[in-house]
Amino acid sequence: MAIFAISDLHLSFNKPTGLFNVEHDEDVYKPMDVFGWDRHYEKIRDAWLETVGEEDTVLIPGDISWGMNLEEARHDFEWISQLPGRKVMSPGNHCYYAQSKKKVRQALPGGMEWIDADYTVVEGVAVAGTRGWNLPGDRYWDEGRDRRIYERQVGRLRLALEAVVRDCPDLPRVAMLHFPPVTKKITASGFLDVMKEFDVRTCVYGHLHGAAHKEAVEGEFEGIHLQLVSCDYLNFRPVPLHLEEVSSR
Repeated sequence: MAIFAISDLHLSFNKPTGLFNVEHDEDVYKPMDVFGWDRHYEKIRDAWLETVGEEDTVLIPGDISWGMNLEEARHDFEWISQLPGRKVMSPGNHCYYAQSKKKVRQALPGGMEWIDADYTVVEGVAVAGTRGWNLPGDRYWDEGRDRRIYERQVGRLRLALEAVVRDCPDLPRVAMLHFPPVTKKITASGFLDVMKEFDVRTCVYGHLHGAAHKEAVEGEFEGIHLQLVSCDYLNFRPVPLHLEEVSSR
């Protein structure tokens, strides 16, 4: 058994679709070819089948489907469900269908979980998740628009980790965020502070694509191992979650 991670699948199937019988021009309503992700779902499928076993778990932190509502997203969930392993998902900024955690969970096929401001346990590891947000000082930051959302998301990460401490205090802790908790230019945030406070060992995140990959911070940072898992950064292949002991703070 192993834990893997990959984010930003950006699927857009418009009907129930098998793993190997996708008619690209008919079945995909928002192809990613314009970004150079030609038939990227095939790359995800092939790499996933080579890498992930039925007893493994894959963390998927956000931007899973382009669906604007659950009926549209359901086709993407069903496609993912055909791949091996248990899937643990959390929201991203393009997960417009995720207005109700309860409804998302009801829509998921078997073997798939949705966490948002809460946690699940995977192979003896507590995985806490929330979306995250733009960071103060980022070039896209707008104080009037972003401050309230940012602080709310920091609070939601705290809620998730408080639940971990309450329910399973002895388990190692992993955080799933969609947005990066820090970048090379922004080296402090409320997300980082909360993870340090609650002794999170590893944080997986996505959101960064293309030229933005150079902004990513990876490896041990202030006692937390950071992993960028956007699928284009990983060449569309799920990667093992880093779970080695980090140095004491």
